[in-house]
Amino acid sequence: MNFPIKLYDKNYKRLMIVPAVLVILFLFIVFVYPGMTLGLDFVGGTRIVVNTDKLSEKPVKNLLTNELNLPEVKVGIVTGPFGVSARIEYAEPKVLSEARSLLDQGIAAKSNNGEKAQSLLKEAVVKMGGTVPAGASVDELVTLASLSVNGESSKISGQVQEKLISSFGLPTDTPFTVEQVTPTFGASFLANTLFVSIISIILLIMTIFLFFREFIPSLAVVEAALFDMLTALALLTLFGFSITLSTVAALLMMVGYSVDTDILLTTRLLKRKDKTVLGRANDTLITGLTVTSTLIGATLVMLVVSWSSQISTIFEISITILFGLVGDLIATWLTNAPILLWYWEKKHGPLSEEQA
Repeated sequence: MNFPIKLYDKNYKRLMIVPAVLVILFLFIVFVYPGMTLGLDFVGGTRIVVNTDKLSEKPVKNLLTNELNLPEVKVGIVTGPFGVSARIEYAEPKVLSEARSLLDQGIAAKSNNGEKAQSLLKEAVVKMGGTVPAGASVDELVTLASLSVNGESSKISGQVQEKLISSFGLPTDTPFTVEQVTPTFGASFLANTLFVSIISIILLIMTIFLFFREFIPSLAVVEAALFDMLTALALLTLFGFSITLSTVAALLMMVGYSVDTDILLTTRLLKRKDKTVLGRANDTLITGLTVTSTLIGATLVMLVVSWSSQISTIFEISITILFGLVGDLIATWLTNAPILLWYWEKKHGPLSEEQA
């Protein structure tokens, strides 16, 4: 097959223009417009689970979004061996979220700065439309703010349940399971996620550098992994998906796969001597595309099954991996391979069919 050699011969450096342009575009999508949004796991909110087959995704989402003005509504219908259940998630309204944040800050400041704690707790009560009694102590303000915030949260949850019962003909005694993720826990999840991601990247850099003992090839492998993650984030954002713990797990999985394909490429191009460097690039491209296309096919099957079964967690992981694999094709064969060929050319002279 001569196509891969023609792809990299003479003008292979121009291939890097495509991923360079995409990096700028993807950064704009993630951080500017439409901008990455964080899901319930990170921003806090409420999750309601009800076992029934009378609910469907779009009608429930439209009901809660349009009639109750709830933000970040997500609905998943799961069919299991014991029946059908609906999983409904929504973020807290802005005012409630801000009041809860003030309450958490006030409780945290209570032991160190009583005056600051009082100010924060009073503001939380006022945001909830309450009145602050004159001369109230910090403990009394904590109780008052907690009752105001939790009461409003329970009120919204009750309204959701009433709407579901009246709009979809559910029995009035239908049991609902209500779980809450506070913004504080969400911020903790986000901080831990960022910490794990940073540590993973640092360990990745150290491991790859120790293996190859060459800076440019090691940097190219790390660059490819970061590009895969950026591509997945950009496409998730573009298609309206929020970032959840499931998508973060899938992104970390993509780092592992990206490293595999790029180490395969780097090892064959720099360490093997059985063919010319362009011949080795040709063989590696064929192998890499075969492996990636097989994984894309498997991911598509998982995506279809999770979509039809309304298994939201598996669906989020599948779609993230699929987008990441698209990024891996670009990063590996339009960025990493040209960088390695350029590096080889700098060390060994112009590329030619006669080189070994």
